[in-house]
Amino acid sequence: MMTVVFALGAVTLAFLILFWLSPIGAPALTRLGNGKPSPDLTFGYSPEDIYRLLEVYGQHGIAHWRRLLLLDMIFPGVYGALLALLANRWAMWVDASPAWRTVAITCPIISAAADYFENILLLCVIASVPKKIPFAVTAASAFTRIKFAFFVAALVIPSAHWGLTQLSRLV
Repeated sequence: MMTVVFALGAVTLAFLILFWLSPIGAPALTRLGNGKPSPDLTFGYSPEDIYRLLEVYGQHGIAHWRRLLLLDMIFPGVYGALLALLANRWAMWVDASPAWRTVAITCPIISAAADYFENILLLCVIASVPKKIPFAVTAASAFTRIKFAFFVAALVIPSAHWGLTQLSRLV
């Protein structure tokens, strides 16, 4: 089990380096967008935002974003599995109740699933250019928010559990 966790951790780190520090990652896309980050890295966006950004990107930027989104079709499975396995290990370590364990394990899975829906919808938006499909952008934006909310929840749950445990000992 620990070998799988370490392997997933290493692959997650490699993806983060690729996305954030390499010449092909998010910084390059931000430059192509004249300082605007990739929409899937923001907490929501409108159809107007996306189509304005696609105009700024031009063909080269759109092709670059498409490649990054295709690469991002691997990453959610990796980070989702890593965080779910870590949540399970945490729940065993603190002897968390079944409810805490379920929530802790489910949050990263929901985050990763939302990330996949977001990516698929954004790839559809890109593939449809010059035709506009604002409903797909609105849905992608909703999945982006879900992705971030459940990702943060996955990170906060152990702290919330600890805090509530400490409070219950005081009462």
